[in-house]
Amino acid sequence: KVRIATDNYDATLNALAVPKLDTSAYLTAAFTIKGEAPMLPGTVNLYRDGVFMGQGGLPLLSPDEEAKLGFGADDLIKVKRSEVKRKKGEEGIISTSNVEERAWYIVVKNLHDAAIPVTVLDQLPFSANENVVITPMPQMTPPTEKDLNKRRGVMAWRFDLAPKAESTVKFGYKVAWPQNMQVGMNVE
Repeated sequence: KVRIATDNYDATLNALAVPKLDTSAYLTAAFTIKGEAPMLPGTVNLYRDGVFMGQGGLPLLSPDEEAKLGFGADDLIKVKRSEVKRKKGEEGIISTSNVEERAWYIVVKNLHDAAIPVTVLDQLPFSANENVVITPMPQMTPPTEKDLNKRRGVMAWRFDLAPKAESTVKFGYKVAWPQNMQVGMNVE
């Protein structure tokens, strides 16, 4: 093995959390390839604060193309998703509908001595049946992006979290369907 080149890039860090699946926040670094020649594919050594973290891989990257590398779970970002509402019932006067309401608080705490950009992902259910209506709760924190990367229902909240600070994302929805219809929801 022979080293061909060594490059330094200014990276944009981000802590990515999907608290519905995992309470860890994962540190990622994104950078743009500079120069006139492409970066050849291969293995890269990953260092964080001067400590070897492991190895990653990069595909062939052209100049001005963005690359992303993962640096594992960041134990100084704490994430907690707590259910604050689960209500099932009926509503309506003339025609009755079944209704289910669910809501969560997602609390993200930064224990770093520096601010860090955070992205929180969660999923709003969707229906293929027009008789099943899903609406976000009015007190919900508006997402920064809906249908992230063209994935239906995936929502992202992006914010910079100050050092030693915490932020709460309020997330919830209401599902309504006709009383005579059987609905099976595949949600946690």
